[in-house]
Amino acid sequence: MKERSKRLLILGIVGCLLYVIGDFLFAATGKEQSTESIGLLVRVAYLEMGTWRMVASILCGFFGSLLYYMGFHRMYGLLKLHLKAPKDRKWIRLFRVAYMTGTVAWTYVHAMFMTVALIFKFVYQSYGDMQTAADIANRVFYANAAPMLIGYILCDALLTVVMIVLVWTKRIPLKNTAQRILATLCNPLMMPGIVGNLFTLLPWPIDQLDHGTESFGHALVLLLGLVLLNAMDRAGELKETEYDL
Repeated sequence: MKERSKRLLILGIVGCLLYVIGDFLFAATGKEQSTESIGLLVRVAYLEMGTWRMVASILCGFFGSLLYYMGFHRMYGLLKLHLKAPKDRKWIRLFRVAYMTGTVAWTYVHAMFMTVALIFKFVYQSYGDMQTAADIANRVFYANAAPMLIGYILCDALLTVVMIVLVWTKRIPLKNTAQRILATLCNPLMMPGIVGNLFTLLPWPIDQLDHGTESFGHALVLLLGLVLLNAMDRAGELKETEYDL
């Protein structure tokens, strides 16, 4: 059970790293490229990006979501096995809501971002009017904004809250306060909010690392899953149960 769980958690981390790659393909710009935006999402730099980057980003989101589910579903099983008190149930349920939303939302969100960028790029190439192309692309984005926002709240904000609670109530077994402080960064909001913003203050190309910090935060959640797995193995929890994860 330990080895199988470890493999699934690592596959989930690989899935999150595919998200990171997809984020870079979508957002990273060259040193001399424009960072100007037209509206909420459309960036002038999309006109200079190869279509292959956008297609590759969509594929990263698709395959990343499959692996994401494998890792997070296994961590959910470990939490169910490790946390048996009635007061723990709500946090386990909320964790499940977050990762199930993430499994669906990340494929959709990656594809939607790239679809908006492709619409902007292709309309401009066909008609040569940047403002009209941006207006059309932004209208497509606004039409999809509600489910994208709901997905963000559930799979990013909710997962962050749940993980901070699990860390600081010692449900995730860490040795000391210093480790818990570091573990507070292991979620999809704290990583971009703190680490990502620090990267933006640095010169190119280091500032481009900001684009992958949100997805990397999901990977770090599964890293805490590996910590949990090892602690459960040392405590004999994996051997004492016939629960099929």
